[in-house]
Amino acid sequence: MAERQLIIDSHVHLATEAWIDGSLGPYRASVEEYFRRPILIRSVETMAAEYEAAGMRGILLGWDAERSSGRPGIPNDLIAAICRRFGDQFVGFGSVDPLRPNAVAELERFPDLGLTGLKVHPTVQAFDPSSDDVQPFFEAAARLHLRVITHAGMSALGAARPGGQGLRIDLARPALFDRVAAQFPEMPIMLAHIGAPWEAETIAMALHKSNVYVDISGWKAKYLPVPFVRELKGRLRAQVCFGSDYPMFDPLEHLNDVRALDLGAEVSEGLTRNNARRFLGIAPTVQ
Repeated sequence: MAERQLIIDSHVHLATEAWIDGSLGPYRASVEEYFRRPILIRSVETMAAEYEAAGMRGILLGWDAERSSGRPGIPNDLIAAICRRFGDQFVGFGSVDPLRPNAVAELERFPDLGLTGLKVHPTVQAFDPSSDDVQPFFEAAARLHLRVITHAGMSALGAARPGGQGLRIDLARPALFDRVAAQFPEMPIMLAHIGAPWEAETIAMALHKSNVYVDISGWKAKYLPVPFVRELKGRLRAQVCFGSDYPMFDPLEHLNDVRALDLGAEVSEGLTRNNARRFLGIAPTVQ
């Protein structure tokens, strides 16, 4: 399939038993209740076939939260192997807990593994992105020319549970990443899930810093906040990316919801293809 034809899904989780029952484990029920749909376990082969049939290429995200959650992570070697095998369908973003003792050493393996970027989740990994403790970690990510996708805002994990199952959503406020975005201007950073309920912070950061991108994963398009959609059509038209949050959302269903917004050809092309390509360092498509 020609590269120029592919929609890019900027937020894809591994739908295998290892992630859903292993990494999520006790959080799975809260996620299913929050999104009001079951999370279906799929093989890697099924995932790749779905994305090929949909004409999409997904950014496949790793997971490393064993220190904080006690749950097994997804090895970065596995993410890399999947992306080598299904390179037309997936591009790999590994994950490293910034507070694990060998965090920088693990990051330094990414170029040899062929991983394009880094996924972090301040809520599940229990770290403050603005703290002095993690700045050397992000300095290493910038030095290695990695792109960064961070969970931002509300989390379905632990939702509607006493104490949110011990998870802190305040650690995922978008503004806490402003220090990193300012310190490393050449490092593209994507704030996932529009950072809601702090979407105003997300908008401000993206307007202020051109290296900050936003994805709309985990949101039904019709429920996107009106001020955010206004900026998507206007000043942020080059910085907002399509993302599904697969397997919590079906990517084609999500894409059809987005198309129903009637954004216009230029904005739609940016949202579904060119903005993510720019984030990944790939030349925009030519229609």
